[in-house]
Amino acid sequence: MSSPTASTFTSIPILDYALTTHPTTKPLFLSDLRHALLHVGFFYLVNAPIAPAVRDQLIRHTTALFALPLEKKLEIEMVNSKHFLGYSRLGAETTARVVDYREQFDFATELPPPPPDAPLYRNIRGPNQWPDESSLPGFRHTIESYLDELSPIAASFQTLVAEALGLPSTALCRFFEIPTQQKLKLIKYPPPPPPSSSSSSSSSSSSSSQGVGAHKDSEFLTFLLQPTPHAGLEVQNKSGEWIPAPPLPGRDSLVVNIGRAFEAITQGVCPATTHRVNLAPENFVSSTGEGLGARFSIPVFQGMSLDLRADEMRLEIPGEVRGEVQLGERVRSDAEGTFDKVFRGRVGEGTLVHRVMSHQDVGRRWYPDLLQWALGEYEK
Repeated sequence: MSSPTASTFTSIPILDYALTTHPTTKPLFLSDLRHALLHVGFFYLVNAPIAPAVRDQLIRHTTALFALPLEKKLEIEMVNSKHFLGYSRLGAETTARVVDYREQFDFATELPPPPPDAPLYRNIRGPNQWPDESSLPGFRHTIESYLDELSPIAASFQTLVAEALGLPSTALCRFFEIPTQQKLKLIKYPPPPPPSSSSSSSSSSSSSSQGVGAHKDSEFLTFLLQPTPHAGLEVQNKSGEWIPAPPLPGRDSLVVNIGRAFEAITQGVCPATTHRVNLAPENFVSSTGEGLGARFSIPVFQGMSLDLRADEMRLEIPGEVRGEVQLGERVRSDAEGTFDKVFRGRVGEGTLVHRVMSHQDVGRRWYPDLLQWALGEYEK
């Protein structure tokens, strides 16, 4: 494959998971993975061993969940959970202090709440809020089945990433908790409203075109299923250009990307890449001019140990790997970098700040002091 520099990539590489299953083809996969990690931060993953029946049932249950009456969704509203799990109504989440035009549900690996004397950030882990089984029979089983399918694939990347970077296969194991939490979002992006003809429409139009604003994920890796054919996901290269990452036509695929915690343990050798969801009207119309309806998106975030300290978040990357990247290069990123310094503390501290800023209603109820501090930091 070609190896464009990080600042000039114009497409998202495609990696074939099937290559990992045979010793003669695995080196090719590791080479492609290394390029994606060092120079892009994103890649498509095809032929991941997820049972089609499980994936299809997840998609059916996702659309059915959003079709429930509002009062049923509000029974599991996220503001009732200090663990940031549950339902967020349209416009409840913000990125870079601009409202995201999306509706979503958050679920995760089912875990007990932390003990009362645990650090505040341990509340990121905890039990789910599940919808009423009578309203959506089998929903919990569907979510847990999909996570059961995806979890071994995500776990395999702890080994694959290490080998791609020229490290021992177990080099990343110490960065993860057992069990490793997988956090899943079910997201609905409605078609944006038509722009108003009034002179004050520009602000409203700008907000409604932001499905999710420019940002970097905070975890290790994200595994995204795009179950509808919409364009809209865009990745920013180091020249500041936005590169489309639509679903691959005719192929089952996941989009995988690096998070800030991964970037931190590699000291920037593997950079988290800025991305956004653009709700331009043309992204809701097919090539034949037919309306596509709402866009759905299903990311799963692979979490690292929340207790990792700054002095523990370090991999000794081999010199030949470090030599392939220019660490001093400035990135023209539209993602705010206000909280990069938080990742010099514990992973959980940075992740909790990210959550309270994204879900400020939850922050106001459960973490008011932290939210006030974080808003003040943003203004500096």
